[in-house]
Amino acid sequence: MMNSVNSGVDCKVTNCHYHTTDNKCTAEKIEVSNCADCHNCSDTFCKTYKEK
Repeated sequence: MMNSVNSGVDCKVTNCHYHTTDNKCTAEKIEVSNCADCHNCSDTFCKTYKEK
C-alpha cells in the first residue's frame, strides 16, 4: 500500500521507492542526516531513501 503524497516535500530522486511521477514524496516522514561540514544542499543526505 502506498502512502499519500507528502505535499511539503519535493523529490527528484527518480530511483527512490517514495518518488512520484510529479516529483513528490510518499514517505510518511523523512529523515535528513547531518554532515560534519555542510555548505550546500548536496552536502546533506535523505536517510529515508529506499531503492525502487
